[in-house]
Amino acid sequence: MKTIALLCTMALAVAASAGPVRPPADALLEKYFVIQKGLASDSLNAVAASAADIVKISREAAAKEPKAKAQLLAVSAAASKLNAADLKSARNGFGELSGSLIDYLKASGANRNPPYQWYCPMMKKSWLQPDKAVRNPYYGSSMPKCGELVP
Repeated sequence: MKTIALLCTMALAVAASAGPVRPPADALLEKYFVIQKGLASDSLNAVAASAADIVKISREAAAKEPKAKAQLLAVSAAASKLNAADLKSARNGFGELSGSLIDYLKASGANRNPPYQWYCPMMKKSWLQPDKAVRNPYYGSSMPKCGELVP
């Protein structure tokens, strides 16, 4: 009996020390926002690394979330194609990533405000932001305020 109690206590201690489990949506959005902010600032810094992290996170989550598996695999595929060789390529790839991430958030029930969804009428593509201060990642400094908040 003491052995079982000791094992239970040890298991609880290990679980508590591991910290809270982060939902995949939060981890994906954290990396996504790095890319969004970089492109809005005309920077490719951390785009490739964040896209690689999104691939890893979405693939791991797809194995655990059967309800949203297809959307997570689409997020992974879009992130793996995100070409950070130049701003134009990165911005085009970002559009596909944004669409697949928005689909995942809706399918998983994690769609909430924030993130806020914006739409660029010039590119005819959406993106997500953690706040309501528009920062267009598709045009960066040339048209930073171009965008409509999606209700």
